[in-house]
Amino acid sequence: MTIDDASSLATDVPEGLRALVFTRRAPVGPCARLLAVGDIGLSGRVAAAGARCSFDELLSEVAPLLRSGDLAFGNIEFPLVGDLGHDALFAGEPSAAPALRRSGFTVAQVANSHSPDFGPAGLARSIQALSEAGMIPIGAGPDREAAGGLVRTDVRDVRIGWLAGARTLIPQSAPGIRFWEFDEAELMAAIARERPAVDVLVVSIHMGLAYLDHPGPMFKAVGERAMAAGADVVLMHHAHVLQSVQVVPGGQACCYSLGNFLLDWREGNVEIPMMVDEQTEAAVFLFDLDAKGVCLGAALPTYIDPDFHVRWATGSRGDRILGRLERISRELESDYSEAFAVQRIQRNAIPVLKVLAFHAVRGHWRFVAEQVGRIRLDHVRMLGRWAASRFAGRR
Repeated sequence: MTIDDASSLATDVPEGLRALVFTRRAPVGPCARLLAVGDIGLSGRVAAAGARCSFDELLSEVAPLLRSGDLAFGNIEFPLVGDLGHDALFAGEPSAAPALRRSGFTVAQVANSHSPDFGPAGLARSIQALSEAGMIPIGAGPDREAAGGLVRTDVRDVRIGWLAGARTLIPQSAPGIRFWEFDEAELMAAIARERPAVDVLVVSIHMGLAYLDHPGPMFKAVGERAMAAGADVVLMHHAHVLQSVQVVPGGQACCYSLGNFLLDWREGNVEIPMMVDEQTEAAVFLFDLDAKGVCLGAALPTYIDPDFHVRWATGSRGDRILGRLERISRELESDYSEAFAVQRIQRNAIPVLKVLAFHAVRGHWRFVAEQVGRIRLDHVRMLGRWAASRFAGRR
């Protein structure tokens, strides 16, 4: 990995912006440029800011680069269903969809942990808003097969395919449109099936643990198996902070969390003041793709300012973002299990318990029961370690 002047990679960036280059080789034939960002949540204080000055304005600083690429991808974290009242949470604005397209976005992931929030009708409305704005929604469809099917976005002579899904553990029983719930066996079968039809295969999965530097061992294994099976680029999102980047010997790359591109970290029933700076910092991931896969991969740092404009992170802030990303990416090459376990207790267990306590106090027993029903052995171990650490701290 090297840190270079971003202007050597793209023209539509400010002077002084630096970039972390994590893979590079000579291109073979024509190239397509993909720009990828993480979570986009157009509700809460972001919606209020967009109402004040327009969503176009919130993205105006980074839009020139997004528009310069052949493809620009983002995860639409909250369904675009509109204003549902003052108590509604995570309800994005359909009116923002055209602004996303004008800012350069062409591919929009709609399969994520908030896809079920407003039922099939809410997901359908979100897909409609994105489609009418001229974007390609991925990760959902009229049935399970369509939701997990290959989406093609060929550019010139480069055949590019996408597979997208989300690990939510939420049953989808209602009739109507659905998102693709992650199933590893299905994913690996789809990669094997679709790989011969494309030059570049991009796999986008909404999965992970929030606020941690590194992916859990299970998620790292999924990324590695996806690359070994034939995925050229694996994009993960859900952790709300940047996580490690891994490049394997064949040149395939996995970004284990793209971070929050534009999102109100305070929105929710319970405020989680965890990794606050990191929740407002992310990157535009730049990939040049040719007939052989990835010939360039780089991260250009961004941050969300207090008025919810997405800004380029230059100077010391940009150096800090890239320095952290480089460090945690190198740590992925070693045994990081102990540091991961400690972070999981400190940064993941406590927020989960806060949310459960909020709903229990208010008698939302159905929600509490659903969450408790998802508890697995690793959760029990995590909570046991957390309780032990609390007890030890009081002695």
